[in-house]
Amino acid sequence: MPKTALERDQLARPFEKSIKQFGEVVMNDQSLLAKLDQTPDKESFIQLYRGLAAVQGIHFSRDDLLVAVQEQKQGSNWVIPRAVLRMIADRF
Repeated sequence: MPKTALERDQLARPFEKSIKQFGEVVMNDQSLLAKLDQTPDKESFIQLYRGLAAVQGIHFSRDDLLVAVQEQKQGSNWVIPRAVLRMIADRF
């Protein structure tokens, strides 16, 4: 029996679950949003975003995050919260 597209994507792209999970953490903690908003550029944002996620026990690679950002900028695959995406738009 064929898998649903969602099941297929979750198996093929497990990093999306981690990125989405951390996005939920960020949206529930205004201090994390404030820290992220203080980053001056793309690389510092990526490093801080991944570092803050790691503190929470959530891991994904730089490339995984870049894939999610690119797809989301194109209007698909919403795994990053809009508030975070607005910060990304200013830096990427």
